[in-house]
Parts: sequence; C-alpha cells; structure tokens
Amino acid sequence: MSAVENGRAVVEVLDRGPGIPPREVERMMRPFTRLDRARSGSGTGLGLAIVERIAHMHGGEVRLMPREGGGLRARVELPLKTSN
Repeated sequence: MSAVENGRAVVEVLDRGPGIPPREVERMMRPFTRLDRARSGSGTGLGLAIVERIAHMHGGEVRLMPREGGGLRARVELPLKTSN
C-alpha cells in the first residue's frame, strides 16, 4: 500500500508471518540481526537495517508494528520535497 499523508510519502508492507515482538523491534533494525525463529531461512539480517538507514538519510522513518489479525505491518514514511 502507498499513500501521501501529511506531506509524507507512506509505503506499508503487510504480512501474515509470525511478526516481531514489540520488545525486539529496536534490535531488529540493527545489521545482521534476525529473530531466532527466522534463523532456519536464508538471509543476512541486513534488510531492515538498510531500509531504516536509507529512510533516515532522506529525513524519514521506519516503524514496525503488529498487524491486526497477526503478522507484521512495516511502515516507511518519507518527506515529500516541495518545490520553491
């Protein structure tokens, strides 16, 4: 899903996976970090760290929230550039 809200571009990715416990959200934004239950899959644990770094470089933010009904709601917000 994508939208414009309050002068910001918003992109949300929703899944029905196991989600991320609220106490682990901050840790999951660090490079090479994966939840124990995800260790059997492939991946390096860099994806969220890269997304967060890019968002911050552009004045934006990333939020990871539980999805109603189960899963994860990942939200990226980036400010829209206004022309002068």
